[in-house]
Amino acid sequence: MKLSNLIDPHLVLLDADVDSIDSAIEVGLKAIVELYPQEVMYDEVIQRLTERRLLGGTCFPTGISIPHARLPVFNDFIIAAIVPHKPIISGEKCIDTSCADIPPVRIVWLILISQTSSSIYLNTLAKLLEASKSESMMDALTSAESPSQFISIIEDAGYVVKKDLVVADIMTKDVVSAPETATLKEVLDLIYQKKLHYLPIVNKAGALVGELGVLDLIKAGIPDYAFRIGSLKFLAELEPMTDLLQNEDKILVGSIMQKPLPIAPSTTVIEVAFEMARGKKRHYAVVENGHLTGVVSYMDIVSKVLRA
Repeated sequence: MKLSNLIDPHLVLLDADVDSIDSAIEVGLKAIVELYPQEVMYDEVIQRLTERRLLGGTCFPTGISIPHARLPVFNDFIIAAIVPHKPIISGEKCIDTSCADIPPVRIVWLILISQTSSSIYLNTLAKLLEASKSESMMDALTSAESPSQFISIIEDAGYVVKKDLVVADIMTKDVVSAPETATLKEVLDLIYQKKLHYLPIVNKAGALVGELGVLDLIKAGIPDYAFRIGSLKFLAELEPMTDLLQNEDKILVGSIMQKPLPIAPSTTVIEVAFEMARGKKRHYAVVENGHLTGVVSYMDIVSKVLRA
């Protein structure tokens, strides 16, 4: 499905006289209600939009804001594009933690979806973000002289929205990994400095050979006999942990890493969610053609599916 086919020209509002995200939402929602008077109740939608915005994560570092609401008893998917006369200083926190300053919003994409439309919404979101990362595309869209020209620019770019939601759509692609030759000290330092909970281990060729979670590191400091007797209540000192730390620059990560359980980028989100629940596993390395391409975690499902 083409992204351009999801956009109604009546809901492309150019050179809009708005100076805040709230006023852009009001203008966009009024246009939606006028077009869909039987399906969209203004007050209800405003309330749901407000509730979702309070959670954060609707302002992106590429100059767009995507306020959205999931509506009960609603079987449609509606997008309104609001291009303000002047970029809006949103006042929202940027969802990208590496973004030092919140950039002015050049386009507000207002989206109304049913409570069962996660796949099409998330894939639409991905394409809107992809478009916003192109400065030339953003310049073209914000300079469009008519709604039809605005939609034609998107159509000519060839953005296609998939129907299925797969791991590649929600995984973290900027992955921190460690070589199998790393020492325990190097791994501990990396996990602490980067605030990681999971670390894939790779060989010289970049192929996944193991994985480490924070609990694996803690487990490495507990002697095997403790697991056999089921308790360390008799041991008041941290002697086992101390021994581990004294040798942390000698212990190689290959001796404590776990066997990886990789998944493919094409794995569906519901499939990996089931595997997480069944195996009580919070992270999966994503591998394609033998190489690590990403990591998907339980928080990816929470933030990018359940609360997207």
